[in-house]
Amino acid sequence: MESFEDRNFVSHDVTIQTATFLPKKLEWRNDINYNYNPNIADGFQKSAWFWNTTLRYSILKDQGAISLKVYDILDQNTNARRVATEDYIQDSSSTVLNQYAMLSFTWKFNSLGSAGKKFEGGNRRRYRG
Repeated sequence: MESFEDRNFVSHDVTIQTATFLPKKLEWRNDINYNYNPNIADGFQKSAWFWNTTLRYSILKDQGAISLKVYDILDQNTNARRVATEDYIQDSSSTVLNQYAMLSFTWKFNSLGSAGKKFEGGNRRRYRG
């Protein structure tokens, strides 16, 4: 049996995250990731760019926000990966959810009241039964 002890498996990842705050309570965020895996067997995609972007608008005196997030703008997510153990090497590619967009609404609420008083646990009475 051939041994895998002398083999090196290296993959490269670069991630860039940006946040741009525009006038009128508008925010634009980007998550960009580049992945290169030279170890993947021929026939598999060795590199891919993943770019997700979000446009967010604050409403209701900054208590709420409406967001539109677009996933995998470049449509390169193939989910190719390599698993290596002492006994075998397995390259695989699986079906993933490709490009899609999600519209969401977020609401911030303050359970401590509008005064924002600090919670003081010592003021509570304990029941001993």
